[in-house]
Amino acid sequence: MVKHKIEVFTSGCPLCKETIQIVREAKCPECTLTEYNILEKAEHFERARKYGVKAVPSIVVDGKLAIEGKPTVQNVKNILGL
Repeated sequence: MVKHKIEVFTSGCPLCKETIQIVREAKCPECTLTEYNILEKAEHFERARKYGVKAVPSIVVDGKLAIEGKPTVQNVKNILGL
């Protein structure tokens, strides 16, 4: 299994919280998951801009914007190749 670096950009909204739970459920144990709340720190907002994030929640996998909006577990698994 490939270890992926997963970054989820959020704003603390209910949809964002659901997205974090979905990613936790879908990812493999070796994958790393980091949440960046763009409202908490300016550097989180800047990081999101670097990836081209235009909406939250957004999921970046291995440095590439993969999903914008709330995904399904299967969407996440497909992106991760699981």
